[in-house]
Amino acid sequence: MSGYTNRKLFYLLLILLSNTVVVAQTVPYQTIMNRINTDLRGDGNSRSADEQVLKSITALKPDGSWADINYTNPDYNPLQRIKTIAIAFSGADHQLYGDPVAYEAIVKSLKHWIDVNPKNRNWWYNDIFYPKTIGEILILMRYGKKPLPAALESSLIALMVRKLKTGDYANTSDEALHYLYRACLTSSKSTLDSASKYLFEPVSIIDGREGVQIDNSYFQHGKQQAIGSYGAVFAGNSVNAAFYLRGTAYAMPQDQLSILITYIKDTFFKTIRGSFFDFNVRGRGISRKDSLKGNFTGLITKIKVLSPENEVYWQVAAERMAQQVSPSTGVIPGNRQYWKSGYTLHTRPGYTFSVQTASSRTLRTERGNNENILGKFLADGATNIQVNGDEYANVMPVWEWDKIPGVTSRNYSGDEGATIRQDWGVQGTTAFAGGVSNGLYGLAVYAQNYDDVQAKKAWFFFDKEIVCLGAGIKSTAAEEVTTTLDQSWLKGNVALGYADVKQPETEIHKTQSVQAKTNSMQKTTLLGAETGQKSSALKWVWHNHIGYFLPENGDLSVSNQTQKGSWYRINQFQPKDEVSGGIFQLSFLHGSKPAAGHYAYIVVPGLEDVNMMNTYKLSMIKIWSNTEDLQVVEHRGLDILQLVFYKEGALNTAGLSVKADKACTILIQGLHTENPIIDIADPGQVSAAVHLELQLPGLKGLKKLDCILPDGAQRGATVTSRLSL
Repeated sequence: MSGYTNRKLFYLLLILLSNTVVVAQTVPYQTIMNRINTDLRGDGNSRSADEQVLKSITALKPDGSWADINYTNPDYNPLQRIKTIAIAFSGADHQLYGDPVAYEAIVKSLKHWIDVNPKNRNWWYNDIFYPKTIGEILILMRYGKKPLPAALESSLIALMVRKLKTGDYANTSDEALHYLYRACLTSSKSTLDSASKYLFEPVSIIDGREGVQIDNSYFQHGKQQAIGSYGAVFAGNSVNAAFYLRGTAYAMPQDQLSILITYIKDTFFKTIRGSFFDFNVRGRGISRKDSLKGNFTGLITKIKVLSPENEVYWQVAAERMAQQVSPSTGVIPGNRQYWKSGYTLHTRPGYTFSVQTASSRTLRTERGNNENILGKFLADGATNIQVNGDEYANVMPVWEWDKIPGVTSRNYSGDEGATIRQDWGVQGTTAFAGGVSNGLYGLAVYAQNYDDVQAKKAWFFFDKEIVCLGAGIKSTAAEEVTTTLDQSWLKGNVALGYADVKQPETEIHKTQSVQAKTNSMQKTTLLGAETGQKSSALKWVWHNHIGYFLPENGDLSVSNQTQKGSWYRINQFQPKDEVSGGIFQLSFLHGSKPAAGHYAYIVVPGLEDVNMMNTYKLSMIKIWSNTEDLQVVEHRGLDILQLVFYKEGALNTAGLSVKADKACTILIQGLHTENPIIDIADPGQVSAAVHLELQLPGLKGLKKLDCILPDGAQRGATVTSRLSL
């Protein structure tokens, strides 16, 4: 009897043990860690990396510290250096593979880190960067010839433990990534369960929350557009998570993978021209050196595995970012109005043009951690114009921040006027901001009322041209008000085209040796070196393959002078060294205390030769109205009419009438056909419907149209109607 009982206990124990083994085998710690290890090593040049590693090892002090690092408030450097040494020590393709001196340097420097246990004033380093990089170092060392001492590894793993901030979207995914590292290092199923849950939590669309929005833009820190800032972090972490966990029981669900792929493909990558971001999507990161660099070839390698059906798209995007092909290669024409975030993106093979606005529904571009100190006007209709892509790369230290491209603002004497006084976002001040789009063409609008400047600003997007209108410009402030057409790095000559009449010029020189002169016989000239010039007779300006046509002339200032500044001026985590360079700047001058200022200019990117300016056919474009109540542009070549009604009103011309009973934006394609397509939206996001009465050239009689506008999360989106005879 006792033998039977013993056998029964033996078989029961065997079953329990076998179940434990099965569970251990089905939790894919090693598979995930293998993928992370391979990813951390990348495809870098091991020889040049080893040379830098040797310098770091040589500079290491006996106590495991580096003399050039301030450990009282460190940022990236100490752990990054240790990580690069760990890559060399544990990588078979490195000359330092298994090197005992490298091993000692790793152990010493990690022990010093534990002893000092440094803290940064910025929580992000303490809760995200430090534990994440420690986890990467520990994973790399698991693949080395000699493991770290067990006690040292355990102490470092203990430093990785942080309370995870749920519901913080990009930051949550950042933290969940080092949870994933720790789960693999400790073979902890509960930690792996938490890591996968919170890595995937941000991959969702829930109206009213941060993260990906219903219009495919991205919010972080409240209702603030963050497509290329926190949206980049979200994209990188989410792709990493999906790649590491693919094919396991923890794989990203297909519906969430679809959200991620759509965001990256249809929004995120489209904000990168060649290998440079649109500055409008970088948030406060615009104040960091090299922040406009947008090379995501490593991410693309992974996303090809996750989304093989888009293989051609990913490959061409990678080649553009690596500058292996021109910025125009594979770019599909498009126009997208992001009604949730006030951002408009217009792309053509030859250029990218975007507009950023803020409304009372969103936050202005934030200042935080003493970054983006002077970005007060970034959300007032800033326009990013890229042909080559690098037009604004690292120009920010020398910018005049009250003259951001596209913005109408007061002309302050110094930086004080552009300084943001409140951290983490300031509420927008106007309800009427948005636009209308049919996916290929569209318009953006901004009824500005900020910093004692009011203006009705609109941008009309076509294939080759962007028509920019402003009206109702008012201010009671003492400073002169300006509208800046552009402020970018000076690249080559600045050419000026003048109206037919002779006009005296006012020139302001920093160097008197060269002067630009004009008279009634000479209608085109080059701006002299280091020259600032004011004129009311300019009909066009050309610089760096971009033409700026001035159909209403107006008082303008154009310059190509050297400007100076520093990164520290805009970001107190950046160097104080002086930065200088030649800057092309072009602005309308509306004077002090304008009561009814206005402007009109037409941007034509991609004009390779200045001689094209005098022969360019602007007759295709007709500006029917530019008032503070109604702005209308027709493109006769495309048979498109675009209208902004700031209130109930009507456009009445020969053979053409459009009447709206409420404020709205309208795009009519096929204006002269029998079947015009009407796209309409309410930028104010208040109307349930708009009643239109139309008499169009291709239709018989008066047509009445009741346009029911979307509600809820879709409020502000474009709706489409088709008219017929």
